[in-house]
Amino acid sequence: MSGKETILDEFYIDAVAEVLNIGMGSAAASLSEMISDEVKLSVPGVEFVTRVVAAEHIGKKAKTDVSGVHQNFQGAFGGDAMLLFPEEQSLQLVRAVLQQDDMTLEDLSEMEQEAMTEIGNVILNSCLCSMADMFGKEMRGEIPEFVQGSIDQVLNDEKGTENTEAIVLLLNMEFSVDKKNIQGYVTFLMDMAEVNQLKANIQEFLGE
Repeated sequence: MSGKETILDEFYIDAVAEVLNIGMGSAAASLSEMISDEVKLSVPGVEFVTRVVAAEHIGKKAKTDVSGVHQNFQGAFGGDAMLLFPEEQSLQLVRAVLQQDDMTLEDLSEMEQEAMTEIGNVILNSCLCSMADMFGKEMRGEIPEFVQGSIDQVLNDEKGTENTEAIVLLLNMEFSVDKKNIQGYVTFLMDMAEVNQLKANIQEFLGE
């Protein structure tokens, strides 16, 4: 499969984007309650690409190592979900969540794993629950795990270094927290069978 090959057409991508925007609304409400401050989340871009293209896309934006949360999920369709941030922006988000603007980078690093895991748990489960509600089917997520490293290391760890053809549902996600604009990414790594399962669920929902 080439990086430019269409995996799902625009109609299905728009349907997925609409569902995930609903999930982001739910995640924003949960995070707002968590930090007692307004959180805005939006998904301006959704695309299906190969793992190689996803790594290139995120790498160009991040320019550094990334950190975030990984969660395997099964149900209406399966795969590996990840919430990823450029390292510097992940620390800004942790500062906002902990409401500790004066904390040093060393102190933040010690608390980053726990805080990011909680943030990731809220966001990823909101996405999964919104899709489960849409499809009227169960979605089960495993306990989320903190991940950190280069984007290639993080993506390869989940689908294997040899599986360059793994499909990635890539969400370009924008946070607005505590008057800071923080950009992150939600990725769903799937193989082609899992993508087809997702498409079948959308078709069933639409009565096709």
